[in-house]
Amino acid sequence: MNIICHENPFVDSIYHVQTQSYKKDFDFHFFGAPSVHEHIILNDDCAAITFELNKKTYTFNGDLVCGKFTHAPKIKIMFKDTSKNLTIIRLKACGLFKLTNLPISSLVNTILPRSTIDVDLIMNQKDENYIHIVDTLVNEESHNKTYIKTQKIIQYINANFSHLPTNIAEVLAKEFDISESTLRRYFKKYIGINLSTYIMTVKRKKMIQSLYEDNYDSMSVRESGYYDQSHFLNDFKRLYGIPLKQYFRDMKILQKQSPEFMRFLYHCNIQSDI
Repeated sequence: MNIICHENPFVDSIYHVQTQSYKKDFDFHFFGAPSVHEHIILNDDCAAITFELNKKTYTFNGDLVCGKFTHAPKIKIMFKDTSKNLTIIRLKACGLFKLTNLPISSLVNTILPRSTIDVDLIMNQKDENYIHIVDTLVNEESHNKTYIKTQKIIQYINANFSHLPTNIAEVLAKEFDISESTLRRYFKKYIGINLSTYIMTVKRKKMIQSLYEDNYDSMSVRESGYYDQSHFLNDFKRLYGIPLKQYFRDMKILQKQSPEFMRFLYHCNIQSDI
């Protein structure tokens, strides 16, 4: 098993890509799932990673930090050295934006060269060192009362996701004894996206997980917050730009090529508060 789950308050899980199983110059293409997670990719110069997002292309050869993808990016990995490692660290919702000085808005649905974490690390200790860096940079903020309240709000949304009311902002503000403007400010500061975008992203993510786990039916559609299947299909086409059948066909191919990598990407069977 290459997926490692963590009890760390900021790190959700880590995936070690077995590059030895790929040929050098092998191109690995896939659509990323919409996600409210944040990731650190430890590349060790073993691959060139290309993201196509919002009609722009970004290519990176070294370590990088990428923002949340509320829209699904098209990703290509070209392996350059299969004797080295490619590691992906997935952070929890509140965390990554404290790692850089970039404005939050520039990191959401965007990958920028300036979002690289420039830290000199010993290669065989990268995982542990990055986790320590995350702890150090985020730990001070994690004791902030507003940070703790934001986490509780996220937990409330996830626990009641299948039957959230249309006036959810009003309900949350009353439940947590804050104003709606304060609620919006908390989401902007700690989550990087507004409340409605967060809920929509989680809704899409749950449905994509259902597809991955072969649990796609009318019940899973309703449990994920969609009114019916036609609403989901229309939203899916807007999100990915391709019909569901084509996406499902491509997903099955990738599942055969790299099942653990795909399971990590879609965050299946991994417990999380996101």
